[in-house]
Amino acid sequence: MKRILITSILGVILGLTACQGKKDSHEGHDLSKNEMAKPAVEEKLVYYTCPMESHKHVHSQEPGNCPECGMKMVQAVMTPVETADYYGCPMPDHSHVRSDKPGNCNECGMELKPMRLQQG
Repeated sequence: MKRILITSILGVILGLTACQGKKDSHEGHDLSKNEMAKPAVEEKLVYYTCPMESHKHVHSQEPGNCPECGMKMVQAVMTPVETADYYGCPMPDHSHVRSDKPGNCNECGMELKPMRLQQG
C-alpha cells in the first residue's frame, strides 16, 4: 500500500516538473483544441487477481497463481473508459468491489475507476 502511494506521489511530482516551461510545446503541431485538451490516459497496473468471477476477492501485488484454484492470476489495470470491462475499487483489498457503472466503493468510499483484466 505504501509503495502504491509513494509511486503515485512521485508520478504527480515528475509530471508537474516535466510540464514546467513547456507551455508552448504544441506550437507548430496540427492538433485541434479538443485533442490538446484531452489528456492521454494510459493503462496502469493496480494488482493481480484470479480471472474466475468467484475468486475476484483474491489479489496480489506480484504475479502468481490463485491459491484457491491454481489458475494464473491476471493483471487488473486502470484503463480509459472506452476499453473498460467494469468499474472497480483501486484498493487491492477491495478487488471484489466491481460495478457496471461509475460510483463509489461501498467499503471505503473511493471513486470506482474504469478497469479491465488482461493477461500479464
